[in-house]
Amino acid sequence: MQNIGKILKILAKQQGITMLGQMSKEPAWQILISTILSARANDKATLPASKELFRRYKTIKTLADANPNDVKKIIRKTVYFNQKTKYIQKTAKMLLDKYKGNVPSDMDKLMEFPGVGHKVAGCVLVYAFNKPALPIDTHCHRISNRLGLVKTKTAEQTMKALQRTLPKKYWLVFNELLVIHGQTICRPVNPRCDVCPIKKYCDYYRSEYSKSPS
Repeated sequence: MQNIGKILKILAKQQGITMLGQMSKEPAWQILISTILSARANDKATLPASKELFRRYKTIKTLADANPNDVKKIIRKTVYFNQKTKYIQKTAKMLLDKYKGNVPSDMDKLMEFPGVGHKVAGCVLVYAFNKPALPIDTHCHRISNRLGLVKTKTAEQTMKALQRTLPKKYWLVFNELLVIHGQTICRPVNPRCDVCPIKKYCDYYRSEYSKSPS
């Protein structure tokens, strides 16, 4: 973990911004709904679906009262759109009934909403409220292990390990920087190690590409 500051500083110079990064100035309820939609979907599908959804339904109430079939048509490219339609409309109704339309900035309260686990709640805290949290998706999990920051089998294990070892001052940027790196360079299959700016800090690179010829 001693090089994490250098790693994140280098990654901060990369071009690109995640879907949630693009939405960070939007109302908290839109960030919450968009993050629910993003589950198992890529940014290319989630961002246009979110924009169209909020263009059509400009308030939490109009979304809560919307015809589910109309919502499904808008978000169908995000995958699991039937279940997600139920999640986001139930969430909209809960926001109105329980929180008067205001998204809570508390991890436990956020996880009361349907379709919201640690990752979604953490994203809302970071992107909507600028509060330190560690939302760990597949990119963050994969890259953390490749770098050697952790040795874990699941994203949840990675989150718990990083909560113990990663200095809190890095929590706000960790997800954003690693997701962009995972989307562009450190891909699940055929990572682009030849152009990776942080390969000298990477256990995976050292083990796979720096072996002496036999």
